Amino acid sequence: MPARRWVAVTATADFPVALAPVKEALAGVAPVRTVPLPFRPLGRAEEATFAKKLQGAEGILLRPGYVTPSLLDQLPALKAVAVHGAGVDQVDVPACTERGVLVTNAPGANADAVAELALGLMLSLARRIPEAARRVSQERVWGEARHTGRELKGKTLGIVGVGQIGARLARMAAAAGMEVAAFDPALPAAEIRRRGARPLTLERLLREADYLSLHAPLIPSTHHLIGRKAIARMKKGAFLVNCARGPLVDELAVARALRSGRLAGAALDVLEGEPPDPRSPIFGAPNLILTPHMAGSTVEALEAIARTAGEDLARVLSGKLPRFPVNRPKRRR
Repeated sequence: MPARRWVAVTATADFPVALAPVKEALAGVAPVRTVPLPFRPLGRAEEATFAKKLQGAEGILLRPGYVTPSLLDQLPALKAVAVHGAGVDQVDVPACTERGVLVTNAPGANADAVAELALGLMLSLARRIPEAARRVSQERVWGEARHTGRELKGKTLGIVGVGQIGARLARMAAAAGMEVAAFDPALPAAEIRRRGARPLTLERLLREADYLSLHAPLIPSTHHLIGRKAIARMKKGAFLVNCARGPLVDELAVARALRSGRLAGAALDVLEGEPPDPRSPIFGAPNLILTPHMAGSTVEALEAIARTAGEDLARVLSGKLPRFPVNRPKRRR
């Protein structure tokens, strides 16, 4: 094994990685070091500083941080980037493909965790749990009159994106007595039905859903998918949940809809900027629950993601094909 071979893990205190499964997967292949990349785009000088710290790394397990063409050009030894999760919008995949760098992800490893939080946020909105708990704790206010909520049973859940997370949420919601409908342009209607949802167009889904939960990837066609026009088509008094990617939602449009009462409430685990801009109009909007991108952060999910990513890095560095490739470079470093 070449002395220079090693794998970088971009863990930080705010974005941890379960290192034990990673080291176990890479035992005998490459040692593991932590390089805490910031979770924001870097300027040229700062990127060069981190590129020096990453020199010689043949693999990166990427949690926070962005892999850009300019960073790739400074890392000639890099062979693979394993993304900590399913979404790969932090990585310039075409640039990796062009440079012969394999990209992998961990589809489904955090699906249960994300689906559970989405359902929990729906319950919190329906029953006004955070508001009631805050008033009891901070104001010592007791009594149910101000906190009368609604039940999920009999309501329509609209899911945008019926991948592994959306399909799990569909089953959970059905068990709670909800009617489940979904829009997913990547799947045929028969497959959407097999995953537990009634297939609808996006326009019909917006009109019919009492609760709209987003589980789509961030690609150009889904940027600001829920904006002013989409909200105007939604049922008045509907609830919005986003545990996918922040830019799926136009925060200004959602803030206005919450203030006008067009939306009865929203729960967002992700925002357009992370860390978010404190001047964002979303802060201070009424009937809003904000959580800090925690949907996939359970002990079980972190261990599963780390194991999946570590095992694929071990495969690539051993000259084998990964289980979960995102790209297929014609040439490989």
